[in-house]
Amino acid sequence: MESLGTRQVPKHLQIESINGACTARCTMCTIESWTRKPNRMTEQAFELLLSKFVPYKDRIEFLTIHGCGEPLLDYGLPQKIATAKLLGFRGTGFATNCTELRAEMARKLIDAGLDTIICSIDGIKKETHEAIRRRTRFEDVVENVRRFIDIRDQKHGRTRVLIRFIRQQINYDEWPVFQEQWQEYLDPSKGDDIIRFDAHNWGNKVENYEHISCDATCVEPLICSDLFERLYIYSDGRVALCCADDNGFFDLGNAFESDPIEIYNNKTFTDYRSYMVNGRIAELPVCKTCTIVRSRLTKTKAAS
Repeated sequence: MESLGTRQVPKHLQIESINGACTARCTMCTIESWTRKPNRMTEQAFELLLSKFVPYKDRIEFLTIHGCGEPLLDYGLPQKIATAKLLGFRGTGFATNCTELRAEMARKLIDAGLDTIICSIDGIKKETHEAIRRRTRFEDVVENVRRFIDIRDQKHGRTRVLIRFIRQQINYDEWPVFQEQWQEYLDPSKGDDIIRFDAHNWGNKVENYEHISCDATCVEPLICSDLFERLYIYSDGRVALCCADDNGFFDLGNAFESDPIEIYNNKTFTDYRSYMVNGRIAELPVCKTCTIVRSRLTKTKAAS
């Protein structure tokens, strides 16, 4: 996070293009408890919102276009990516379960200038992946990802492909072979890689988390970088506290109605940052049991 005078500017901007809609029901997701009304941000609204950040685009390193929903269910996603690139934003990307990553969509995303796509695949076996990513079909997901890579290479596209493995008890032993199998499809010269990320508990909101996680405890007081580096905006323009804030912990303000940088510097954000840096995370009810920070610390890339 950088300062602009007395104001803080995020280096990671996350805009939720669609929420409340998904083709999967993953075991580590809180979708069944989402209470926000499903919504798709229009292309016009996205451009209006993004225009507010143009003065800060040199400070923003990443633009993530997803939130609580499957981003490929937003038919306007390629246009939003093209708009972001036209406005000069870097690091534009999103994560997907890949069920909707069909050939036509792949071509549109690559042509739009997508920088990074994070493909979620959680096993080397059909039964493992589908037990985690419920309602998905393993064969279709694998085929979609491989075809995306082929199309990218044929078009000489520059989109980086990250294969993300959410490690948990059911797939723990599959990670080494998973790396080997996917390595042959990727091109390190384009930044492709395989990532292992431990399942987290969305701020202690995942049912039966102790039966999913490889390590359900978080005993060290840690500082969450999200509060210092990332600004997360819902599809209706409201500002969230962090990426684990699926339903809205607080009424922080709406980025369509107010200056989003002012919201990012309001009392709630500054108080939370102060508690963090002073080692008082245990006093923050929505942070003290969250294991996202711990999961990021154990994140592994195959290339590293």
